[in-house]
Amino acid sequence: MTHEHSAAQTHDAEAGDTAGADGLEQEIDAAEAATLRRQADVRIKNHVLVATTLGLVPLPLFDLALLAGNQVAMVHGLSGLYGVSFDKLRTRAIVTSLLAGSAPVLTVVGLSSGAKLMPGIGSLLGSGSVAVGGGALTYAVGQVFVQHFEGGGNLFDVDLKAMRRLFARKVKEGEAAAAEARAEAGEQAAAAP
Repeated sequence: MTHEHSAAQTHDAEAGDTAGADGLEQEIDAAEAATLRRQADVRIKNHVLVATTLGLVPLPLFDLALLAGNQVAMVHGLSGLYGVSFDKLRTRAIVTSLLAGSAPVLTVVGLSSGAKLMPGIGSLLGSGSVAVGGGALTYAVGQVFVQHFEGGGNLFDVDLKAMRRLFARKVKEGEAAAAEARAEAGEQAAAAP
C-alpha cells in the first residue's frame, strides 16, 4: 500500500507541475498578446496623428490621397507587427472597400476637402473637418485590421461584411480618439521648449 500511495503522490505532483506549466504558458501568452496590442495601439495612434495633420494640407483632394496612403502604410506596419504577409494592392482594395462602405463619413470628409477651394473660411472649416474625419477613419481602419490579425487572419481571408460592420462601430470611437490624439499632441507641443 505504501508503494501505491507513493506512486499516487508522484502522479499528483507531476500533474500539478504540468498544470503549473500550462498556467505559466498561458500567462506568458497573455502578456505577449497584451504587449503586441499596446504596440499596435501606438502605431494606430501615430497614424491617427498623421491623418489629423494631413487635414491641414491646403490642397483639396490631395489631402484625401495622402490620407489613403497613410492608412495603407499603417496596415503595412500592423501586418509586420503581427507577422502577416503584406500586399499593397490587396490592402488598398480592402481599405477602399471599407471606406466606400462608410459613405456618410467619407462624404463629409470629401466635401470638407472640397470646401478648401473657398478662400478663408472654407479652408479653415475644411481643414478641421478633414482632420477629425480622417483621424476617425484611420483609427477605424487600424482597429479593424488589428482585430482581424489577432484572430489569425491575413490579407487574403478577409470577410468584408464583418469588417464593414466593425468598421462602422469603430469610426464612432475614432472620432473621440482623433480629438484626443490632437489634444495630446497640442499639449506636448506647448510643453516643448
